[in-house]
Amino acid sequence: MLLSRRHLLAAAAATTPLLLAPRALAQPAPPDLATAEGWLDWISAHRDGLGLVLDDGRGHRLVHRPHAAQPLASAVKVVHLAAYSTAVAEGRLDPQEQVRVGDWERFYVPTDGLAHVHALEHLGVGLDATGLRAADPEHRVRLDDMVAVMVLFSDSAVPDYLRERLGEDALHAAAAAGGWHRPDLRSMCAEYLFVLPEFAPPAHLPTPARRAWGHRLERRFSTDARLRDRVLDRLLQGGLPPYEQQVAWADRTMSATAAQLAALHRAIATDEFPPEAAAVARPHLERPLSGHLPPGVVGIGVKGGSLPGVLTCGLTVRRADGTTASGALLAHGGISPEQLTSGDPGLPLLLAAERPDWRDRLARALAG
Repeated sequence: MLLSRRHLLAAAAATTPLLLAPRALAQPAPPDLATAEGWLDWISAHRDGLGLVLDDGRGHRLVHRPHAAQPLASAVKVVHLAAYSTAVAEGRLDPQEQVRVGDWERFYVPTDGLAHVHALEHLGVGLDATGLRAADPEHRVRLDDMVAVMVLFSDSAVPDYLRERLGEDALHAAAAAGGWHRPDLRSMCAEYLFVLPEFAPPAHLPTPARRAWGHRLERRFSTDARLRDRVLDRLLQGGLPPYEQQVAWADRTMSATAAQLAALHRAIATDEFPPEAAAVARPHLERPLSGHLPPGVVGIGVKGGSLPGVLTCGLTVRRADGTTASGALLAHGGISPEQLTSGDPGLPLLLAAERPDWRDRLARALAG
């Protein structure tokens, strides 16, 4: 069984009975969010669910609801990367440190789109009989490699491991150094457990109380191997709630504005962030697209995210002429399981940053 948010939510949606009237069968297909054209169509129809900031580094800017807080999904991990990079630059963490995989997996909830499985496989760590966890919790991996797979595969246990190691104040300080003050930092482990009704906090709990509730749950989960086993068995047996319920859950997860996310990405790319720390963070963000650079571009930094009904991305483009483009896109609502699986929220940002014709088309879609 493939136990991932995307696979489970798609399965839940597929098993929901659908009663389609003949007229509904003739409706056009939803926009393909794996294409830039599809994003323009989606944006034209969902402007109230979009936050966007784009500065092409050449005097042109696009903004749309830049200060509207929306769910971040895994795009929030750039904060954890910034804190790690600052700690390395200041000598508080050793990137070569050998970390026990079992200590990493204390924060692992297997609803992460197989991100952790891909991370383990990438690092040469063997899997147990479930195919979801390390066979040998005593296996060691480099701390810097853990951070790399947090970006490459969006592993969601690494951020909580880093937050525990560094302290939340260090994460806030690193984000503030990049122009993002007081980010909405929570236990990702707990937030993913909250999707299960038996772990969900009381309805309408204010965000600060929900955050504290989550930290208590994380402490239980990370220190109780039997609880982690029970959660795994529960997911293998029962899966996740229907997609509509997952969308409602995702609405209350970590949030920020497009302006805040874009500011930190730009700071790291331009050395507005402390230069020694930026030199640690930048290669991690630019590694995913390092083999696909267009002419005149020396680096594309990107960190995206997805949750049911949510697609997000922060992006920078460093050019050989010394200019840097930066931006963020937060899409929320009206995103189907199929769109979630294939959607690429970085695509419209990258095209608009590099091509004036696409920038103009995006501007028209934003204007309506």
